Amino acid sequence: MRRGYIVATLVPLFFILLSSFALAEDNKENEGMLWIISNNELVEKHANIVVADKFYIFHTYDYISIRYYKGNETFFSSSKHVGKIVELSLHDGATLEIKHGNDTLLSCVTHKATLGSILKYKAGIAYQSSITSIVLAFIAAIAVNVAYYYNLETRIL
Repeated sequence: MRRGYIVATLVPLFFILLSSFALAEDNKENEGMLWIISNNELVEKHANIVVADKFYIFHTYDYISIRYYKGNETFFSSSKHVGKIVELSLHDGATLEIKHGNDTLLSCVTHKATLGSILKYKAGIAYQSSITSIVLAFIAAIAVNVAYYYNLETRIL
């Protein structure tokens, strides 16, 4: 009886300990953070980002490769950049690709900080989930009221 109790408690503890070491080894390869700073603000990383005339890329990786281009014209290219800070000048509609080894950390299009770009790319992404739920709730409320008044004589609702 005692032997079964010890095995029943030690085997799950062994698997928990072993899996924690496996997770620690798996996360060790991909350690690092990447930030984009523009006008003293942290820029959220999306497919389209709105930045000022100059923006900065900070990272904690041992190296990254950066390619900043638009069509056939390349504005900045570094296959193995080891510095932790990169300053780039804005080119409206240019593509920014940042990689670490074979992993793509960021691939986005940069846009100038105009009112139209801010409303289209920055505010739309930040408030998209709340605006969508409010609009859908409004449409559902109208549909329920229309159904109620349409079926007033039969009282289906």
